[in-house]
Amino acid sequence: MSSEYSKQVYFKDEIEASKLDQAVDAVLQDEVEEVVEGPRDKQVLIRVSEIQRDQWQKAAEADNLSVSEWLRSMANHRYREIFECMHPIEHRRSYPWSEHCMLCGARIR
Repeated sequence: MSSEYSKQVYFKDEIEASKLDQAVDAVLQDEVEEVVEGPRDKQVLIRVSEIQRDQWQKAAEADNLSVSEWLRSMANHRYREIFECMHPIEHRRSYPWSEHCMLCGARIR
């Protein structure tokens, strides 16, 4: 058994911890980038009354968004409510092999 191999075996945890620290530092130094799922080349048409359009325009302006972005954000939020668990962590039951939400029954991992 070589001395280099012994060092690798004995100091394995320390080496992995230092690599992990370097990776965390690199992530913390970078700015958070918004993840875009892909090009926005699909279109959905919605027919609404003029009153609804004006109401939506006012609401979007209050949020400093365009009507399209305002509708997109609401639709994405609703999708996450339906298909992804958004309940607080204290309502989850965790096991080493899985994690479940006790309110909606979703399996988190």
